[in-house]
Amino acid sequence: MKILDRYLAWEVLSPFLLGIAGFVLVMTVDLLFTFVDLIINKGIPLGEVAKLLVFKLPSIMVMTFPVATLFGIAMCLGRLSNDHELAALRTSGVSFFRIALPILIISFFISVLSFITNEKIVPYANHVSENIIRTIIMKQPLPEIKENLFFKDPYNRYFYIEKMDAKTKTLENVMIYELESGKLPRVMTARTATLNKLVLRLNNGLIHNFDEDGHLAYEAKFSNMIVNLNEDPLTMSDIRTSQEMDSRELSSEISSLSKVGGSVNSLKTDLFMKYSVPLTPLIFALIGIPLSIPGLKSGRTWGIILTIVVMFTFYVFASVFRSLGRGGLMPPLLAAWFPQLLFGTMGLGLLAYERKK
Repeated sequence: MKILDRYLAWEVLSPFLLGIAGFVLVMTVDLLFTFVDLIINKGIPLGEVAKLLVFKLPSIMVMTFPVATLFGIAMCLGRLSNDHELAALRTSGVSFFRIALPILIISFFISVLSFITNEKIVPYANHVSENIIRTIIMKQPLPEIKENLFFKDPYNRYFYIEKMDAKTKTLENVMIYELESGKLPRVMTARTATLNKLVLRLNNGLIHNFDEDGHLAYEAKFSNMIVNLNEDPLTMSDIRTSQEMDSRELSSEISSLSKVGGSVNSLKTDLFMKYSVPLTPLIFALIGIPLSIPGLKSGRTWGIILTIVVMFTFYVFASVFRSLGRGGLMPPLLAAWFPQLLFGTMGLGLLAYERKK
C-alpha cells in the first residue's frame, strides 16, 4: 500500500471502529433495561441473561456496520477538509477518484464482512438467543408478536405460522403439510388458530389432497379442527424464523411453501434483504464521500450531522419498502433492493459531479 492509501485507511478505520463501539453501546441500552428487569423482577439467572446479550450482539453489529462506515468516512474527510489536507492533495495533482478509491475498497470489504457475518454467524446467534427466550423467559410469556415461524414435528409434519402472539397464544394464517413416503403432501390451512398446551385448534380452514400427478384431487372446508402436538411451539428448540435461517435454509422453505400454494412475499423479501442489507456500507460510502468533500469549518460537526441525516433517510426508505414487499404491494426483489439502488445511483451521480469539478 502506498503512503496515501495507508493514511486514508487509518483515518477511516479509526472512527469506524469507534462508531461500531458507540452505536453498539447505544443499541444495547434498551436491551440492558429489559434484561435488568428480567433479573430483578422475573428471577431469570444472571448467566442466562448475559448469554442472551452475547448472542444478540452479532445482529446488532451487522446493523451498525453501515452507520459506522458512513460515520468513519464523514469524520475522516471532514477532518482532512477542515485541516486543508484535501486541498493540498488536490492542488498537488491527486485526483478526486484517487482519494476516494481506497475508501471505496475498504467499504467493499466491510460489506463482504457484513455478508459473511449475516449469513454464517447471525442466524445461529439469533437461533440460540431465541431458544433462551423460548425455554426460560417464555415460562412467564412476554407480550411479543412472532412472524414467519417454521418447525417440524416427529410425525413428518411441517408447520408454517405467519404470525403468533406469544402471550395470548393466538395464531394467524397457519399452514401444515404432511409428508408421506412416495406420496404428495396433504396440506391444511387455517386463517386463525389457538394453542392450548399441546392442542392446536384450527379455525376456518381448508384441506387439500393431491394425486400422483400433482393435481388437486380433494378439497374440503372445515370450521374447526384439532391437531395434537408433541411439543409446545413456544418452547421448541427447532422452531425458526427467517432471521434464524441462512439464505439456503430460507430458500428451501420458500420453495416448499410455493409448491403448496402458500404466500411467500414476506419470506422472499426477507431472503433478498439478506443480500441487499450487507451491501449498505458500500452504498453509504458512495453517497458519503462526495457529501463529505466540501470544505467546512467544523469537520466533526458535519460528520455527525451527515451520519444522522443519511442514516435516518435511508432506513425510513428501507422500512417502507420492506413493508410493501412483505405485504405483496411490490415485488419482493424490488422492495428489498430499491433503497440500495436509489441511494447507490445518487452516490454515483454525486461522485461523477465531484470528479468533474
